[in-house]
Amino acid sequence: MEQTSEHKTMNPWILCLPTMAAAFMFVLDATIANVALPHMAGSFSVSREESMWILTSYLIASGIVIPMVDWFSKVLGRKTFFIISIVLFTIASGLCGIATNMAQMISARILQGVGGGGLLPVSQAILLENFKPEDRGKAMSAFGLIVVIAPIIGPVIGGWITENWTWPYIYFINLPIGVLTLVLSKIFIFLL
Repeated sequence: MEQTSEHKTMNPWILCLPTMAAAFMFVLDATIANVALPHMAGSFSVSREESMWILTSYLIASGIVIPMVDWFSKVLGRKTFFIISIVLFTIASGLCGIATNMAQMISARILQGVGGGGLLPVSQAILLENFKPEDRGKAMSAFGLIVVIAPIIGPVIGGWITENWTWPYIYFINLPIGVLTLVLSKIFIFLL
């Protein structure tokens, strides 16, 4: 694959903005709802055990999509699949926030997991593809930092949002981040 002169001159660290934002959203949402489950269970009039499906459905859906990322990337193209994943994840986040019953919430979380399942592996692939071999370790270290920090701060952010506002906002915060990630991806990743 021949690289264009624009590709060679573009600073690959700029690609970290959309790829790491996408990874941050995906990993954060794996833990942000943990502390809000009792509130969601009360809103949906379900037991604590039933409310666990809110977490489980997201993880199962993303776990199913992750092994299929290579196929989707070949069929749709990696950049297009990344954009579709961001859009799907962001829309599903909004649907989670407006869910009025458990069936809607689980359906939205499944959709969110499907969108999110492509974010992490494609983000890594984009970074690895655009960094020189000698800089890939630094890029993956920065990427790894995001992946480690997001699940740690997820419950803290989720608890604070739930206590100060209400639980739907733990999903609504993905909307501006998702739109920003989409815009940055369109600007930087499609220039490659």
